Parts: sequence; structure tokens; C-alpha cells
Amino acid sequence: MKTQKLIKDPVFQLNLLLWMSKEQPPDNYRIRPVFFDLGYKIIYIEQPFAFPESTLNALADSHLDIIQKPEPEVIIGKTSEKKALYFEAKANAFDYGSSNSKQARAHLVACGPAFGEVYGPLNSCLLCYLVPGEGRDRMSGCLRNLTEELKKKGLQPGLFSSHGLALTDNKIIYSWDKSFKEHMGIDKDDAAIMSGLEEDTDPSPLVLLFSDEDCSNTENRDFYRRVVLDQVRACLLCDLHSLPLNKSYEATPSSLLLKTTDGVFQYLGRQRQKGLSQLIRAKIFDWIYSNWKVKQPGIELNGERITFTWNNMKEKEEFLDWLEGKRMKYDAGKSGEDQLMLFTNIKDNKESK
Repeated sequence: MKTQKLIKDPVFQLNLLLWMSKEQPPDNYRIRPVFFDLGYKIIYIEQPFAFPESTLNALADSHLDIIQKPEPEVIIGKTSEKKALYFEAKANAFDYGSSNSKQARAHLVACGPAFGEVYGPLNSCLLCYLVPGEGRDRMSGCLRNLTEELKKKGLQPGLFSSHGLALTDNKIIYSWDKSFKEHMGIDKDDAAIMSGLEEDTDPSPLVLLFSDEDCSNTENRDFYRRVVLDQVRACLLCDLHSLPLNKSYEATPSSLLLKTTDGVFQYLGRQRQKGLSQLIRAKIFDWIYSNWKVKQPGIELNGERITFTWNNMKEKEEFLDWLEGKRMKYDAGKSGEDQLMLFTNIKDNKESK
């Protein structure tokens, strides 16, 4: 993908935030872990925010156009200081009159006193909107107008900050504003989080998580599906190569996704976890079982659990040669049956995005 387009891609933006929030080797990081180095850790990823009942009543009384289950990209926290950062990423900044304001109002209220009620002892939360760098001022103006509107209606919005992504001298620069510096107690205005980039950048190695709701572009969506499927297939291959004969190996979509995401999968919202697990179940487990259930009875599929047992090396090598791609023809798109299974039962996400 063109690197300039990547910084506007919602999947790429989400995964940048995740890498910035997770521990990595100090001298060999993929994305500079700016937030982790400041003491912050991942709390939730794409998890609907459940407003307290009193806040829901206040929202209804305000008669504003505002969603009731906002879903931030990521929430990270620093428990020692009871502080949190609540992220929303957008391909472009928007204005007060935009349809996105319905969501932004909810995010602002979620980061006010309501946040402490839901995520205590974390109680000091800053809403951070991430947009391409040139849109930071515009985004700040919109959030400022929405904050004033909410206060006039008797609601209690939280503080906000505008963050930017820019490509400069083959580097991705992540920038922020005064509000962020005050909340974090830092002096810097930005950080180079990636370097050595070329005009075309393959984002595959950076993808920790993906769901269809993150990507409305069909071509990009299928690309990211393929990335996740190939990551899981590679993980499965690694495990199976080391499996001794006459020993059983069991896996579920969740267990493999925990490995491929270095544990980040556990923080993903429940419905998103379900959708991603269904993708693995349909496109890898079902695909394997349909091709091998007759030829090798030692391969079994029961619900979400697939089991492998080999009694001789010939069977094992035959299967592994196949899984490594010699005859692999699975595709990342949805079949007719998959339409009923994959990423379609996420009511909360449809309501909040």
C-alpha cells in the first residue's frame, strides 16, 4: 500500500496505537512504544462503553443526537496515577455538523465523570482523537464546539486532545497538543514512531488485530483478512511441526489468536473476538477438516476445537506439505455460508460506529 494512504487507513491506525501501547524490545521495536514507555498499558480494544444509568438518563434528557454505546479504538491506563487515554481514530478530521459528531459527543461524555464510574480506580481520562496531521486544528475546533454544546445541556464532558499522523523524511511522525502534554507531564510535541519507510509499505507484519467493521474498503478488507489467516496458518504449522507422533495437539481459534497477537487478542471486545474467531473457524479449521476428515481420521473438529494426532511420519509430512501451501486454495472472501457466520452478529458495533 502507498505509505501516505496508510496513515489514513483505520486498520493501520488501530494497529499503530496497539504497538505504541505494548511492551517491545528497547532496541528492536516495530513501532516506538511511546505510551508503554510512559507507563500505560492496554485496558480494552474496541469495547463498547457502558454508560451508568444516571448518564443514560441525562443523555436522553438532553435531546442531543448522541449514541448510547460509544466504542473507542483503544483505552489504555496507568494505574499508579489513576489516568487513562481513550482513543478514537479517523481517516479525516470533521466539523461540528458532521454525522460523526453523534459519536464524538458520546466519546466526550464517556471521558468525563462517567469514566471513573465505569473504570475506577482509573478516573482521570483524556479523549484523544487521532487524524492525519494536517487535520489536528480542525479536529480540536470541532471537539471544542461539541464540548460547549454538551455543557449547555447540563452534561459533563471530559477533556480532549487532538493527535496527528504525518509522513516526513521517510518517517511516520506522531504529534499531539498541549492538553496531552499536560495530562502526561511531558515536554515533547511529537515522536518518530517508524523510520526507513519507502513509498510502498507492506503493513502485514504490523497487523495484530482486524475486523470487518474496521474497514469499509472491500479490497483492503480482503487484504487484512488474508494477513490474519496467514498469521494463524503459520502459527499452526509451527506448532504441528514440533508435534511428536502418537501425541495429540488441540487448538481453538482463540488460542491461536492469542499467540499471533502476542496476547493482545484478550483485550478485544467480546463481540469482535467472536467475529475474528469465526473467521478462523470457517476459513482454516473447516477448510482443513473438509479436505482431510476422510484421508486422516486423526484430524478431528469438534465445535471450536481442532485436534491432530499422527501415528506415522508419512501422514504428518503429507498434511504439513499441504498446509504449507503446495495445494492451498482457500480465499479470504466470504462464501454464501460464511455470510451467516462472519462478522454479522455484532449489533453493538453497528450501533456505535
